[in-house]
Amino acid sequence: MICLGLDTTGEWCSVALVDEAKILAIRTQKIGRGHAEILADMVQDVLAKANLKPAHINKISVCIGPGSFTGLRVGLSFAKGFALPHTIPIVGLSALHIWAAKADPDMKKTVLAVADVKRGQILSQVFTNGKPIEKPKLSVANEMKTTAKNIVGGGANLLGADADNTYICPAILAWLGMGAIPDTHPAEPLYHRPPDAKLPGGRSL
Repeated sequence: MICLGLDTTGEWCSVALVDEAKILAIRTQKIGRGHAEILADMVQDVLAKANLKPAHINKISVCIGPGSFTGLRVGLSFAKGFALPHTIPIVGLSALHIWAAKADPDMKKTVLAVADVKRGQILSQVFTNGKPIEKPKLSVANEMKTTAKNIVGGGANLLGADADNTYICPAILAWLGMGAIPDTHPAEPLYHRPPDAKLPGGRSL
């Protein structure tokens, strides 16, 4: 199987092509903004480096957040547009899942993955032996109590951990995607809080 991993949810724009055994091609760039302008070229570049065509891709794995609203939509829209003419299945994995997998490659630990979602809040999720044991939870950072030893992710420092890395490895994203199916891991955005916009009369969207 050949899987394409895509992440546009944060400061990085990252793309990787992998098979079951190795990374075929990878490209990452810390850009802040402007994912839409370079994502297609990055995908074309990794395909060329791997000497592959879109029809060779068996699955697309895209990061669904949490992260930048605009960046997240760029990745999801591109993945769906790229997949449609080639009938490639798409799965979605969260940044929390990818951070936990990177910290526990042997799947033998309990890991708390944490994202800094601003306004003094964090989105966290516990993984044991590589599997989530709860749904992502939104908390106030300075009120959250935890006894976790392994705290990872872009918001780990808010809980007093040394680890604080927002980078999402697209190769890990792709490998995780190989074992996922669209029914259980849909390519739908993981929003950390409801939108601020309101309908007339103050109604929520």
